Amino acid sequence: MVAASPSAHALMAAAAGHLLGFTITIPNFPGISDAWIVGGLFLAHIALAEFSVGAITLAAAMEGYGLRSGNAYARRYSRAAANSYYLIFSLGATFAIFAVVAMVGFFGNGIGTLVNLFLPLVALAMGLFIVLAPLLVWYRNSFGRMRDRNHFLLGCCVAALQNLFVVLIVGLDGFLITPGNDSFASVLDPVYLPLLVHRLIGNVGWTALLLAGLATLLAWRSHDDAEHKFQFWAARVNLRIGLVATLLMPVAGFILVLVLHNVQLGYFDSLVGTFGNYMIAQEALVGAILVGGNIALAGERGGLRGSRFAQLATVLTAAGMVVACLPASVITPNILALRYVGLTLAVVVTAVHLVLRWNPRGLVVQAVRGVTLRRSLVLVGVVSMATALFMGFIKEQARGDYVVYGVLTQASAHGRFLPPESNYP
Repeated sequence: MVAASPSAHALMAAAAGHLLGFTITIPNFPGISDAWIVGGLFLAHIALAEFSVGAITLAAAMEGYGLRSGNAYARRYSRAAANSYYLIFSLGATFAIFAVVAMVGFFGNGIGTLVNLFLPLVALAMGLFIVLAPLLVWYRNSFGRMRDRNHFLLGCCVAALQNLFVVLIVGLDGFLITPGNDSFASVLDPVYLPLLVHRLIGNVGWTALLLAGLATLLAWRSHDDAEHKFQFWAARVNLRIGLVATLLMPVAGFILVLVLHNVQLGYFDSLVGTFGNYMIAQEALVGAILVGGNIALAGERGGLRGSRFAQLATVLTAAGMVVACLPASVITPNILALRYVGLTLAVVVTAVHLVLRWNPRGLVVQAVRGVTLRRSLVLVGVVSMATALFMGFIKEQARGDYVVYGVLTQASAHGRFLPPESNYP
């Protein structure tokens, strides 16, 4: 048999390209371009996916707490959180499919290069859902029908698989910022662990705060005393979980930025330089969460007027965050530490207030019907979700014109994918 000539190989490749549709002109949307289409779809997917991770983590943890303490509210919370995850799961996956299809169509070379490089990781991450989906259906529909301990362990498996997906996909995310030369192993670069911790904390934090806002609205609308008490309890628990996570986020974020400064200085300069105003806006959003959290803690006892410490904590937190959010024209490099002093003050004061109110006595149970507590919890919930999404937006913008920072530009990613010949002998 005579081997085909190089020209024959080229003709075969061209024919295959026509058959597979690789030669179709890549569309471009006037005004918003294709990047905004892809970004919008991924943003919708990420919002639903992060809520899913947070909800199932909270569901498993609360079921374990209920199993140990016998708290009926905890068991009901677990079932409600699992049900919300169950209802959101398919919608998040649908947006993921739309986003990936758009990415393939608009940035074929970019996604082709990444998938070709990280095929084992992508295959494992996507393959998790073959196991996760049936386990989720089993878990959600077996509340009260299975031995409590076995059901709790099943919930832990579902939560572990969902969080494992985050563990895997963050490896790809870290590579986009700090690409290495060792293909699959390069996901374990220095930025991976702080980025993973930051995301896992954030998923639980903003989900809990959003659920706190939802619980207070449900309590406000309820005329049943038992329902009102449960929703008030759920709002309190979610507020505390969310505030703990929010207080940890600046610490995790500082470590992440410090690592970026050491291993990817160009990206760091873009993050705090070109997009420094975005970082200040992000700090303002965090400040709104902390101030709103202090007001909500005070609202559980009737409002700020009932506690001088709550008033002081709210004022000091607001003052600290104002200092942290001052523009670069005021916070010059020689007094840059002042920004961290303001942020630290806000975090420490809020943490002290949270500890003092962790298990308070003399709660005003009907306070959730009050305007101050309800509005503060709803505000904190909405702002926390916006903060989480804005963080991702800033991270993507800091790559500038790159898809893979310093390696693959958006212009080159926009073309069609041409796999290396070595992959197809």
